[in-house]
Amino acid sequence: MAEIKNIDVYDGKIDIKLSITRDEYKILKHHTADLVILPCSGKDSLVQKLTTGKLGNSNRVMLPKKLLKSFNIKELDKKVPSNIFIIDDDAFLLIKIKKSKVGIPKFEEQ
Repeated sequence: MAEIKNIDVYDGKIDIKLSITRDEYKILKHHTADLVILPCSGKDSLVQKLTTGKLGNSNRVMLPKKLLKSFNIKELDKKVPSNIFIIDDDAFLLIKIKKSKVGIPKFEEQ
């Protein structure tokens, strides 16, 4: 995930220096304009819970199987964090559809 390294505020402009991963750099594909910076962790970021699944209900997020297969996502988490961000009258829905399992191993009794 990207991390802000430095913020400079002067003359009504805000300059930000970011540190990003190789995967994020690949996603950019040399685009330098029309970028959106959104927080994806913390208590104020993804505050709405949506339900994933195959049937449509009022609060359910539907994703095409073909799209999930193309990104090698076999299962979705059942309750997923999300939020809508309004930027210059544009609305962006950010949903974390799968939480990473990488990290501290969890040991369970068998």
